[in-house]
Amino acid sequence: MHNLANLLYRYGEDAEAEHWFRCAAAEGHTRAMNNLGVLLEQVGSYDEAEAWYRRASAAGNTNAMYNLAILLYQAGEVGAAHNWYHRAAVAGNVDAMYNLARLLEVSGDLDEAEGWYATAADEGDLDAMNNLGILLLDRGAFTQARRYFRRAADGGHSQAMGNLADLLRAEGAHLEAETWHRRAAG
Repeated sequence: MHNLANLLYRYGEDAEAEHWFRCAAAEGHTRAMNNLGVLLEQVGSYDEAEAWYRRASAAGNTNAMYNLAILLYQAGEVGAAHNWYHRAAVAGNVDAMYNLARLLEVSGDLDEAEGWYATAADEGDLDAMNNLGILLLDRGAFTQARRYFRRAADGGHSQAMGNLADLLRAEGAHLEAETWHRRAAG
């Protein structure tokens, strides 16, 4: 049922996909619950989407936890969003780790933000590497910042390329800085 719903959803058959997501969700399929929430959110049925995200989250679906956090954040419920980002992050959702770190950074909890950026960076999240580099640069940890900028830049993150180039230029490595600026522009 879930696979059929996914296939129908990919082909734009939203009404029929919704039917099969509902059937699978009724049988306790947590990915179907989450995907039903996504579909409902896209058509503006936020309350019902939230209900399905909550059911899937209660059953341990980390993607639903993450989606619930986004929905709550967009509704202005920052505290509740923080809670769900944290739960999803602890359960291993890398996107939740990154968003939790951003939320913590904005609220001024830089130590915890640094920790979650580092955890997401260790999982390969290029945005987390870049943001961690910025945070470390602001703290005066130039060597560590350079390392994270370089990792993200090597992964193709254009903003990190520019940040690395700016740091290298400030350190007097003008030729390498120019190379990174060119890569960022290209």
